[in-house]
Amino acid sequence: MSQFDTLFDRKAGNARKWADSVLAKKFGLTPNAIPMDLADLDFPVAPPIHDAVMARVAVSDYSYTYIPDAFNETVIAWNARRFGLELEADWLKLSYGTVPTLHYIVQAFTAVGESVLINTPAYDPFAEAVEHNQRQLITSPLKLENDRYVFDFEDMADKMARPDVKVFILCSPQNPSGRVWTAEELEQVGDLCLQHHVLLVSDEIHRDIVYPGVHFTSIWQACPAIRDHSILCLSPNKAFNLGGLKTSYVVIPDAGIRDRLAQQFAANSITSPNSFAIPALIAAYTKCDAWLDEMVAYVADNFAYLRDRLAEIPEMQVMPAESGFLAWIDVRRLFADEAELKRFFTACDLSCVVGSYFVADGEGFVRLNIGMPRPLLKEALDRIFAIYATWHQKEAPVPK
Repeated sequence: MSQFDTLFDRKAGNARKWADSVLAKKFGLTPNAIPMDLADLDFPVAPPIHDAVMARVAVSDYSYTYIPDAFNETVIAWNARRFGLELEADWLKLSYGTVPTLHYIVQAFTAVGESVLINTPAYDPFAEAVEHNQRQLITSPLKLENDRYVFDFEDMADKMARPDVKVFILCSPQNPSGRVWTAEELEQVGDLCLQHHVLLVSDEIHRDIVYPGVHFTSIWQACPAIRDHSILCLSPNKAFNLGGLKTSYVVIPDAGIRDRLAQQFAANSITSPNSFAIPALIAAYTKCDAWLDEMVAYVADNFAYLRDRLAEIPEMQVMPAESGFLAWIDVRRLFADEAELKRFFTACDLSCVVGSYFVADGEGFVRLNIGMPRPLLKEALDRIFAIYATWHQKEAPVPK
């Protein structure tokens, strides 16, 4: 039995994903619901992280903090060891959440009325970071070829050529599909940004959860020339479930870009980190390699389990994933519209994220979080099979 098979009560920790009131209000679900929407993990935190936080709790001082040298040393070592990235301490800035950081980047590097380019379907907060700051959102739809997404480089080039487009936000690996971009694809992305003088912001927060046998390439490795014209957004939050501690950070080699963003941080009064953020990050990056490797393999097996089970429902087409704990499923043949899709998952007592959430080009899809103990995933899939049988008034496939 894997350590990740263990069920535990996330409601006890005030987890938003599991809050009965949120599930009832947002999805119309019962207290027995299984949430599959919010992108966090349903596993207990890695023991070394728990130990580090508890050791910090024992120190009766929760006042203002600072960023110690150990933070920079740990981040530099992790990126070199796990990803082959050579970073310098001056390039690092703790940012207390990737989503807020995207807002600061938009504020710092665009003016009101200027434009930011993203690919779609996309994580909706990308769009919010643009539109909530009175900037214009420009989208370039990903193309669906051979059951996976690819860039439309001609469309991206046309849109980057516009004088109002100042920033391109890349999601690598891609959310919601789990696609890991190749070095060749990323090189073309970097070259386009250089050619059109567009600042490239690469959100790589899902890189820690790339499946065994799949190679992740950072944008800087694929296109070294883009390094001084870009910002990397990195974080242990997805892989180690630290979203509540706000331990994200940015990496910016160019001093001019770095200073400009630092001024925006100061304008937004971004100051000392959470008392537990640095101890948790240091533990994650120094003592949890084995835990992470086991967790990633477990989630990859979860994906294979879901894919194989849902293969028995021909109207549900699971897009192959190479990373992450999110399954992107084409249900256009099963539901007439999104309202019917929502009714189906409400009947299953499961929460999900419908395709329209992903800015554009996601209609007819649904995203399910599979970062959970397999017994819980089995129960969720059993519910889908049971409702599917009644939905079509036919016998459901026998659960495996």
